[in-house]
Order: sequence, then structure tokens, then C-alpha cells
Amino acid sequence: MSARRTLLPDAPLGETFAEAFANLRAQGRRSALALLGILIGTASIIAMLNVGHMAQRESLKLFSDMGVDMLQILAVPTGEAAAGFPREAVERLPQSDPAVAAALPLATGRGPVRSSRKQTDLSIVAMPPGLVRLARLPVAEGRSIAAIDDCGFGAVLGHKAAEQLSAPGAAAGVGSRVLVGDYGFTVIGVFAPVVAETLDPTDYNNAVFVPLSCARRVLPGADPNVAMIRLKPGVDGEPAGQRIIAALARPGSSLQAMNAQRILQTMNAQKAVHSRMLAAIGAISLLVGGIGVMNVMLMSVMERRREIGLRAAIGATPRDVQALFVIEAAVLTLVGGVVGTLFGLLAGYAIAVSSGWDFGLAVWTLPLGPGVAGLIGLVFGLYPAITASRLDPIEALRAD
Repeated sequence: MSARRTLLPDAPLGETFAEAFANLRAQGRRSALALLGILIGTASIIAMLNVGHMAQRESLKLFSDMGVDMLQILAVPTGEAAAGFPREAVERLPQSDPAVAAALPLATGRGPVRSSRKQTDLSIVAMPPGLVRLARLPVAEGRSIAAIDDCGFGAVLGHKAAEQLSAPGAAAGVGSRVLVGDYGFTVIGVFAPVVAETLDPTDYNNAVFVPLSCARRVLPGADPNVAMIRLKPGVDGEPAGQRIIAALARPGSSLQAMNAQRILQTMNAQKAVHSRMLAAIGAISLLVGGIGVMNVMLMSVMERRREIGLRAAIGATPRDVQALFVIEAAVLTLVGGVVGTLFGLLAGYAIAVSSGWDFGLAVWTLPLGPGVAGLIGLVFGLYPAITASRLDPIEALRAD
């Protein structure tokens, strides 16, 4: 009780805050436990909001190279024949459909690939030269497939494919020979490692690339079974995808559209639901902390009845008494909000590191934590403050 001070009415605001700190400090563990509830709730909300912010950034990274205006059309067989669609129909899409900026046909499959000493199962991609530009595939050695390689016997290896086909003293690189199916190809280049993206038709790192014109040599069908399409900015991918499917449809194949915009929206919606759910849990913790603050303040009113009576006797109005207790509640929750914000940022950083994400701070959450916590203090401190202001001064001075 010695830490408490009793101020005259109309004391400066700074002295009122100083007294509030002293009174809270005098209550020791009760104040600390109430502050802990506010701290946990604030930390939970700040951590989850920042995790949601980082998750959205990571979602965008999945389309960092190709962008969110991509559409992929995949042909799935409906019978025994290989699925596909005409190459010419895909290449004409920029002229026939006003929503299409670029279109690229691919033929993909999987099969055994052999070098001089090793054999492994790899993805096989029959590609036109434009794939390097569209998918931004960097060349580490040699060169990529060009127009002069049309229906030729040149192949490019993905980074990991080259490692799997290499043996001591017989590296699979530029100039070496690989056997894809029953055909021999000369390696003309090796791609550098690339980060997989959502709309990649295959794992480029574990693939062998050959010219599209002679896909029939190494794949079951001669026609492409994947179309990678870049839409013009602002185009809605859903109706564009349906139009393109109708233009490419043919018997024996079922066409499916993968829309980067829709995938991103779905991913963000799922992450938003999880973030809101976890933030709601934090809000419940904050609410429980607010009830704890109210309990501390009510106990404080009961213990300080003589002080309240003395204030009233020397001229303090009910509003003065209310202000003192509301400020004490606000100070308690504000301190919990500030400390909780710091812990929330640390928790968000730990989650980012453990998930392999780049930490990104949502700056707007910094004032949110202390602000919401302070508001909780004002709301839950109001009832004890009103209770204190309604005490009868004479009865209060008679209290033990």
C-alpha cells in the first residue's frame, strides 16, 4: 500500500498516469496475471495477422515467374488413344481469341532415359523454342532448343536430370549422348535449377527436353497435350478458359483448365479462413484478459474505499474518480498490448523461419495491438470506475 499515492482533484494528466502505474505495481501478481491474459491475446492476433500477410506473399511467389495471368489447358485421354489437341489450333489462339496474349503447345510424358553408364526415369518434354522465354528457364551450359533444331536430335537436360545421368568420369553435359526411348540425342544444353511453380506442367529440373516437332519419337502421341496460355492483363480466366477448351476440343480427349487467378484466390481464401480462425482464438484470449482486468479493478475499488472517500471529501467529482480507474485499466492493458505485439512479431518470425518463408512485417498491425488492448482496458475498466464513483464518501471513509 505504500506505493500508492493519493492525488488532489484536477491533478495533471502525467501525475495521474504515474499514480496509475504505482497503484498497479502495488497490486503485484494480480496485475501481472491480468496483464498476461492481454499479452497472450494480443500476441496471438499480431502473430496470426502477420502470418496471413506472409502466406499471401508466398502464394504470389508461386507465380513469380509466369505471373497470375496464366492459363493451362491439359488434355486427358478418354479412351485408349493418347490425348492431345492440334498444335496449329493452340498457336492460332492469339489471333483467334482477343483475351490471349501468347499460347504455347507442349507434349509431356515420362519414360526411361539412359546415358553411357546410368539410366533413370525422367519427365520428357517436347517443347517449342518459346518455352524458355515463357517459363524463364535459365541455361547453365550450352544453349536451349532453337528453331534450327526442329525435328532434330538435340536435347536439353534439367539440372537434376543431368546429375542423375552423370557418373564418375562420364558427366552428362553438353556434347554427351543420351538415349530417350529408342532414339539417341546429343545434349546441347543444361538448364540451371529453377523453383517449381504451381502451373508448371512438369518438374523442369527432373526432365529431358526435345523438339516438339518430332514428339512422336519419344512420346505416345504426336500432338501436344498441354497448352500454356498467357492472358492479357485484366482478363477473367474463367470464361476465357471455357472458350479455349471449346476451341481445342476433339474426340478422345477431355480438356481441363487450370486458372492461375482462381488458384491464387482459393489459396488466399483458405489462408484467410485459417488466419481469421486463429485470430478469433486470440480475440477470445483478449476477452478473457479483459475480464481479468475488470476483476483486478473491482478488487482495487474494494481495497481503496478509504482513498476514494478521501478524494470525494477534498473535492474530487465522480468523473475524477472514474477517470483514475479507467486510466489504470487502460495503462494495464496498453502495457500488455505493447509487450504482446513484440511477442507476436517474434512468434511470426519464428513461424516464417520454420516454414522457410521470407519474414514480412504487416506494418498496419503495429498500432493495432496496443490500440485494441487499450480499447479493451477502457471497456472493461468502465464498470469498476462507475462502481468507484458511486461509493458514498461517508461510508467509504468509515471502511477499514
